[in-house]
Amino acid sequence: MGKSFRLGQYQIEPVERAVYLDDGEKQNLQPKFVDVLLYLVAEYPRIVSRQELIDKVWQGNEYVGEKALTNAIWHLRQSLSHTDSSEVIETIRKTGYRLVVVPEPLFREDAVPASSSRLQSFNSTKFRWLALVTLVIAMAILWFSLSASQPNPRQISPVTTDPGLELFPAPSPDGRFLVYKWVAPDGQVDLFRRDLEQPQLKATRLTYDSASEGHSVWSVDGRFLYFSRKDRDVERCDIVRMDMHSFEETNITHCPLVGGYHYIDISPDNTTLAYYSDDEEAELSGIYLLDISKENATPQRFSCATDCGYKERDMAFSPDGHFLATTRRVNQFNENIYLYDLRSKQVRQLTSGEEDIVGLSWHPEGSKLTYGVQRADTRSGYILDINSNRTQSLDIEGMSYPHFARNKPWIFFQHRSEEYQIAAIPLNTPVNNSPFPVLNSGYNHNYPDYSHRNKKIAYLSNESGHYEVWIADADGNNRNQLTHLGRSVRYPKWSHDGKRIAFLAPDDDEAGDNIYIVDVATKRIQTVPSPFKGHNRPMWSADDARILTTVFTQDHADIYAFSLEAEGVQRLTFNNGRYGVMTDQNTLIYSTYRNGLWQLNLSTGELQQLLDEQQFRVRYTWTLENDAVYYIEEESDHQRLLRYDLNAKAHETLLKTPRSTFETDSALRLDRDQQRILFTKTEFPQSDIKLLIDPSL
Repeated sequence: MGKSFRLGQYQIEPVERAVYLDDGEKQNLQPKFVDVLLYLVAEYPRIVSRQELIDKVWQGNEYVGEKALTNAIWHLRQSLSHTDSSEVIETIRKTGYRLVVVPEPLFREDAVPASSSRLQSFNSTKFRWLALVTLVIAMAILWFSLSASQPNPRQISPVTTDPGLELFPAPSPDGRFLVYKWVAPDGQVDLFRRDLEQPQLKATRLTYDSASEGHSVWSVDGRFLYFSRKDRDVERCDIVRMDMHSFEETNITHCPLVGGYHYIDISPDNTTLAYYSDDEEAELSGIYLLDISKENATPQRFSCATDCGYKERDMAFSPDGHFLATTRRVNQFNENIYLYDLRSKQVRQLTSGEEDIVGLSWHPEGSKLTYGVQRADTRSGYILDINSNRTQSLDIEGMSYPHFARNKPWIFFQHRSEEYQIAAIPLNTPVNNSPFPVLNSGYNHNYPDYSHRNKKIAYLSNESGHYEVWIADADGNNRNQLTHLGRSVRYPKWSHDGKRIAFLAPDDDEAGDNIYIVDVATKRIQTVPSPFKGHNRPMWSADDARILTTVFTQDHADIYAFSLEAEGVQRLTFNNGRYGVMTDQNTLIYSTYRNGLWQLNLSTGELQQLLDEQQFRVRYTWTLENDAVYYIEEESDHQRLLRYDLNAKAHETLLKTPRSTFETDSALRLDRDQQRILFTKTEFPQSDIKLLIDPSL
């Protein structure tokens, strides 16, 4: 249905994908939201099941449709609830949804949006009809003239629809084949190749191992595929060349075991491989160049190696080979794109104010870049003209890692959305229970922290477009936004007296980050003085007089203490400390980077290992209460919530859950008032590869 209609006081324009109010206010809708609404309208007054909507709107893809339908219904209700509290869409428990307002089709003279109602203010009926006929004729002439010269509208087509994660699309130069990384729901990781000219055929599996393959790139002639392979079982990472005719593999150089993304690209003359790596002499990882036209060539570091203040991660050669676009990451809040002129050695910054760049690729004609960004866990794609620095949104929600085919202006991209909600697991039941939601909406909520003093939850929400600090009652009600910084923050942590919350945020010049404290009563924010540029999750001392946090320097990363009353800094750990809890004024229990759990007596300096690296492999998803450590253990196909009694020195499994239930980079907190564990809940994400063909590109 493309015709206009009304739902009570709302006028729906499907072609515009918009809702109009009688006062002229307009609200745009996403295409899938419109599809859901149109289907409910077409089936009015019948109750439509969730499964039927998933089948019709998402072609039966339950992995995407389940969450996307809930999100669509929520947004439709928000758009259709401006003036009163009456519902337009009713939820029928355990059944589905139905419209409760009669849809009324609009005739041509009624279908003018409310914002254009002044066109109908003519006093003379005859003149009104004459003007309308003239307008219709003029619009028809204009439409036919434009349609004769305009190309067909853009098309977005699914390429992969398997359950799990299809990641990092790498099209062959002619656009016929697509290689991608697939992470199956059971955790298996391999590379696959799909023949786009024969879509009825199943994808060909390229790798058969227990290692983890990463980004890949085709040689310019389409003969070879280059990719990274990281195998933690043998502590080895290699850049591999695969012959795409015989599938024979050759290891050509090494890559770092640390890090989750191993970016790679090849020069247009087919002689230079650029890839993400590190070496002993460099302070940070960066981009290396390898001459693959010569045997036994030595990789050359391209990126700055010492005293840089940033690290470069992703890269893309321009089609003429004169430029290399790279991403520079200053810290977890700041990453932008830079352009290197490989002839003049000059560097130019192309983007600013971005938090996370998720993929970049050159248009075949060489004057434009496409790239993805992630802002507060929302992904989107852009086109950047490198001559004018003008940026245009591709208007595709969930878009990341866009990649042009080398010889065709087609963009293959990764379509992925991530949802985080605050959930809880009860501990005082004889039978294991499933997590239940505490804070759940159409926005992302994560990093919960619980105050026993005032019985409130501090957490992050991206409702404002950035992650800001919010608080709510223990049941999730009475939500209140505390910070309005206009930039994403991290890691809220209550003081013991429940009056203040510490958190991490970028500094004003985006050159580093700071520890901040917000007063809950007044919402006033203060900065914790620090001589360092890089920090991590804040912790409070037992008396709330100091803030503890990991500090990142060029030489080490360890836990420091910062006084709030007077400027004073003290290094507390010397074995890669990451996160801790002070049980009293002299005792710090803390996790390390791949070195287990430790207890430190701050008075005597006595150090004791409580759990070794085989028993305790987490850095952040743990908490300590009443001489017991609660933490998450990550296995290949599941997660376990464990309790370790420090006195009895005994483990107890509290819950076994599907993989990716617990967000392992987030927080784990015990609410002893209600005897439950608060955590950030995720679903095993769904990511599909799609193809964008846009004549305007």
